[in-house]
Amino acid sequence: MSLSRKRQKALKRLKGTAEDLWVDQQAVLDRANEILREAGKQASYLADEEVKPRVKSAVDSGAVAVSRKAAEVKLAGETVKNRFTTDVLPALAGTLGSAAAVLQSSKSPEFLKEAGKKAGKAAKSLEKSAPKSGGSKAGLVVVVTLGVVTAVGLGYALWQTFRADDELWIADEDPEPETNPES
Repeated sequence: MSLSRKRQKALKRLKGTAEDLWVDQQAVLDRANEILREAGKQASYLADEEVKPRVKSAVDSGAVAVSRKAAEVKLAGETVKNRFTTDVLPALAGTLGSAAAVLQSSKSPEFLKEAGKKAGKAAKSLEKSAPKSGGSKAGLVVVVTLGVVTAVGLGYALWQTFRADDELWIADEDPEPETNPES
């Protein structure tokens, strides 16, 4: 394909302009990269001078608060553990022991009469020995509620253990005999 001189000149001029534009774009991109590198350095300096100290002080104050809360939680946990082992467990053990004794000797009606008398005496002695502070009985309510919930849970666990449940077993299926189509 032959081009006229006029077209060849216009194409040559266009090619030169495109090359100049390419060189200018490369220069602009190089300058933009320099500016970005400098901005990154400045951002790093700013982070070192302003952001890091603020974050460090926030973390330090948060760590102090967390360690204070952890100490409070640990103390509360120890208090609960001590109260549980000194108050709840002996009462629960006594209740379970009494329940077991009642179950063992429930065949004798005389035993039930004696147990009722002993329970009445124990209640009277508790009333006499209890301090007359007139304060809240919330602790007693919590302990009694805990004892009842524990007894119900234990009864349910025993019932689940000893109940007869035929649906728990799945019968083995006999495999079907293979038929050989070739025979």
